[in-house]
Amino acid sequence: MPGFYPVPSTRSTHLMAQTRLVQQINIDQAELLKLQSAISTGRRFARPGEDPAAAQRGQTLQRLLELKAQAQTNTQTAQSYLDASDTALSNVASILTEIRGLAVAAANDTSSEAERAAAATEVDQAIAQLLNTGNQQFRGRYLFAGSRSTAAPFSEIPGGVTYTGNEGSLNSFVDLALLFATNGSGTEVFGTFSAEVQGTVDLDPALTSQTPIFALFGGEGITLGSIQISDGSTATVIDLSSAATVDDIARLIEANPPAGRTLTATVTATGLTIAIDVPGGGSLTIRDLPGGTTADDLGILTSIAGVGTTPVVSGDFNPTLRLTTPLADLQTIAPLDLASGLQIVNAGTTYTIDTSAAQTVEDLLNLINYSGAGALAEIAPTGDRLIVRSRLSGADFSIGENGGTTATQLGIRSLTDNTALADLNRGLGVTGITGANFTIHRKDGTDLPIDISSAITVGDVLNLINNDPANLNPATRVVARLAAFGNGIELFDGNTAGTDTLSINAPFNSDVAINLGLIPSGQLSATATTSGTGDTLAGSDVNPLEVSGIFNSLLRLHDALTNFSHEKLSRAVALLDEDFDRVVFARSELGTRNQTIDTVKTQLEDEVIELQSNLSDNIDTDLTEAISTFAARQAAMQASLQFSATLLRMTLLDFI
Repeated sequence: MPGFYPVPSTRSTHLMAQTRLVQQINIDQAELLKLQSAISTGRRFARPGEDPAAAQRGQTLQRLLELKAQAQTNTQTAQSYLDASDTALSNVASILTEIRGLAVAAANDTSSEAERAAAATEVDQAIAQLLNTGNQQFRGRYLFAGSRSTAAPFSEIPGGVTYTGNEGSLNSFVDLALLFATNGSGTEVFGTFSAEVQGTVDLDPALTSQTPIFALFGGEGITLGSIQISDGSTATVIDLSSAATVDDIARLIEANPPAGRTLTATVTATGLTIAIDVPGGGSLTIRDLPGGTTADDLGILTSIAGVGTTPVVSGDFNPTLRLTTPLADLQTIAPLDLASGLQIVNAGTTYTIDTSAAQTVEDLLNLINYSGAGALAEIAPTGDRLIVRSRLSGADFSIGENGGTTATQLGIRSLTDNTALADLNRGLGVTGITGANFTIHRKDGTDLPIDISSAITVGDVLNLINNDPANLNPATRVVARLAAFGNGIELFDGNTAGTDTLSINAPFNSDVAINLGLIPSGQLSATATTSGTGDTLAGSDVNPLEVSGIFNSLLRLHDALTNFSHEKLSRAVALLDEDFDRVVFARSELGTRNQTIDTVKTQLEDEVIELQSNLSDNIDTDLTEAISTFAARQAAMQASLQFSATLLRMTLLDFI
């Protein structure tokens, strides 16, 4: 601790003068050292404690600069991925243009079989080239695999080309909180999935006590706050914000009744039922606090007067379908036929899906996805039904029954009563003539002329046959239905006493029965198969789905060239045009992203300059000021030293 030196009322003592000079010299030395350090390091201070506020601002700015530097690195990487993708797409566009020219030339009647065979060979080579492009890697990642970028997305298998990537993307933060897609998925570029077998049934999962709050109201969830519950005389405020499940809401309500009362909250299959003890009387009232909407959102808001002792029944909480949803809780289709299973046909192979052991939605999806059928089953984005798509290009895909109603109940049968006739045969529909479009010959010898001109859907056709005035006798009638196994329309005549064979015949100028799949293409009649229970005429499935993409188009073109067909060639050319448009759109999308990154890069450069300037203002040394101060401090120290030399020089006067 420094000593205390009194200030004399007369003259200063020799000791005091010495002490003050030493202090001044020490201060000058410390300041000179500090200034020398600031000038040599370029930093205003060496320790944060010397200027805490500036040090804190400097740390914040330094962190921002580091984040911005990483973002600048990310933008460079993102652009390199986009440039690599664009180069690949340029190659794809060139190949498609060349192959389309070959297809148009081959469709000419003057083309020879050898020319078509040569064109088919070139199509094979194009498929190989595009497979290589689709599996192109850049910096160790596959460009067109979506977010599954560590494995090759495309592979050629018997029956076609399959895609094992996904619809995601490689994302990178090109600025703080700005996540940016740096590639195009295989789906966006090549087209890798079929149209959805869109679930036609709202599976309507039942509400359970463990249903999470985020799964309510179609997956939109609800933000919970506080509600007020009263019996008409006393009230209590209940904070529901901590609830994670529906059961949590019920328990919080039961645990906080109005004074002296009892509340019961019951979770039903659709929502909540809230009741107050009847003997206590009063009127149960549930209100929102000012500015709140929780009671209203839950559908338990009552009038100001309340409901007496009548229970309050909420609206439908409409929980979304989740992977963990038990199949037994699907209300629309209870009881679900899991014993029968379903059939998936892809590339001419039938896959029977045994669903008997499935307990949850996830179990069911896994059974389909890992069946080897080349199918992708998911919960629809709407959260209330299932969708199934094919990932196998170049093949027909359909979902049908396996003797039961599983596919129909789940809403994923690809041909149903509601299928529009205009959608059959890949959108070509069903065309016919005026009058009888075909004739069904029953086992009892009766002919049924059928006119489907009024039909809009497959179900309408079935009804026209089943409700024909001459086809109402249960003993002799022929039944039109969807196939019990697989897909297609099926005619059944169970008249075992009949001596004829069930058959169907078409006029020479009508293709309706062919378009419905009841008669093979190029023929005018079809005959049923006879068994002990009757005759069954099984039609073909005329509503197959297919992948909408480049590889499917090329494989269809190859088939059209190998098995020459003008119709198939024309369709393949149309498909290639769609593919070319998709590639052009994908390239334009990549170009737009590249331009966006250019803008972000410019913004980052400006921000970095501004941040560096701010950082410099806070922690960097002002050299002009520091050198000037250093010179002044050095002069002051020199003066102190000179004065010290004079003061400490001894004379006789010092002893008087």
